[in-house]
Amino acid sequence: MVGEGGAVEQDGAGTLMATRSSLVNKNRNPNKSQAQIEAALCTAYGASKVIWFDGVYGQDITDDHVDATSRFLAPGKALVQMPPASDNDVYAKDARQQFQILSAATTAGGARITVEKLQGPDYYKIRSTNPDFLASYANYYVCNGAVISGQFGDTRADTAAKATLTRLFPGRVVEQLNIDRLGAGGGGIHCVTQQQPVP
Repeated sequence: MVGEGGAVEQDGAGTLMATRSSLVNKNRNPNKSQAQIEAALCTAYGASKVIWFDGVYGQDITDDHVDATSRFLAPGKALVQMPPASDNDVYAKDARQQFQILSAATTAGGARITVEKLQGPDYYKIRSTNPDFLASYANYYVCNGAVISGQFGDTRADTAAKATLTRLFPGRVVEQLNIDRLGAGGGGIHCVTQQQPVP
């Protein structure tokens, strides 16, 4: 099976999230069914359930990695980065669909998932003009005592995202970094800083 770290999000308690566009895709896993891929994921992660989103095919190098839009905060708790209300492109529709699916989903243990919204930036107000730029606050990295997230130059959205992440991660400092060079490659902070399990 072929996939990248950002293609799978886990809650550490048996539940995974992923997009079909990234993993159930002939460019990564030709001749493999969703059921086969799901079985491989569950074996690799020690999980028993995958929440699937349709995703976005062929629009970016990742085919819509889930970690740019939806993340687990804890077992039974997640967030989705939402687009501005005026956005109706394929990514905006995908984010809204992810929110709907996750809001109706249950964990591997059968509990309903509480879903928080993290408002994304307005692409017309960010610094970058690169059409492949990924402006994802949700693509953060959680480390000892802190959450490292991006900031993109939409001052209002940057400030609101920091406040939301501060509320969702009590006891941690939220640091925002200018990642314009990284984002121009279609990636973000979580993409290049995959977490390690506790020994």
